[in-house]
Amino acid sequence: MITKPGRILVPTDFSDTATHALRYASDLARRTRARLTVVYADAFIPPVDYTATVGGWDEYSFVQLKGRAEEQLKKDAKANIDPSVLYDTVIRVAPTLEGILAQARESGAGMIVMGTHGRTGFRRLIIGSVTEAVMRKAEVPVIAVPPGSDMKSTIRTIVCPAIYNDQCHDALAFAAAIAPADAKFVVIRATPADDIIETADDLFELRAWIPESIATRCELKMFGGGHVAGQIDGYAEKTEADLIVVGEPANRSASDLLYGTFAARVVQHSHCPVLTVNRPAAKRAARISEQERKTDVVWANQ
Repeated sequence: MITKPGRILVPTDFSDTATHALRYASDLARRTRARLTVVYADAFIPPVDYTATVGGWDEYSFVQLKGRAEEQLKKDAKANIDPSVLYDTVIRVAPTLEGILAQARESGAGMIVMGTHGRTGFRRLIIGSVTEAVMRKAEVPVIAVPPGSDMKSTIRTIVCPAIYNDQCHDALAFAAAIAPADAKFVVIRATPADDIIETADDLFELRAWIPESIATRCELKMFGGGHVAGQIDGYAEKTEADLIVVGEPANRSASDLLYGTFAARVVQHSHCPVLTVNRPAAKRAARISEQERKTDVVWANQ
């Protein structure tokens, strides 16, 4: 059984994009009664020419930079988090990605919410995307919030491209846990089938695959072949979807390295937040579910 998170981790780099995601996370935490942990992770390494221009890198300079970051972090949190939401702020002295993942583990976060800058192509390959890396490596679901999306976390319509794996199945179940009971799900399956009978069989298989928790409020659609990621984004924008749900694949191809995985491409072009679940997160959810099942059995036998 997948439940709504008790703690949401929100990484920030003090950019407008990160601030936008923080406001979204605040509204989501208010609605789900979760606690926020806002983290700034930085190795605080000086620029390459620092020693030539300033006279050296010493502990005092490090303390100054860390102190400024702490001050900015507290200021941003106070300005952008709803007064009714409980939160704490953390400075991690570590490379950004490693710091975010470590904080998620140590704080017991059940979800990560962060902004995305939407870089693509060669620039994305050279510079890298912290959000995409977190999507691939975090052991909890990640919501990527694009700059132009609504800051309110109202979830009325959820769109999901169905891929028959644990990641996608768990992503749908997690979306059901954080969405209102009357939220509408649109689950889409890409199929090359032109035959009516084959299409009917595909729909039957899709209906059997979706989580029971959303079966009664789920609309099924079949899309033809082609660039499905673009079709999903276009459909989500047309229907004014509030959330797209995607399972992150376990492996990446050479094309994925340059252009991003299917989940990353959806995030890059989406006009609304995108919830992703990767293989480590799906495995973790399975372990927790199994532990809870064993605990229930023990109590039942006592």
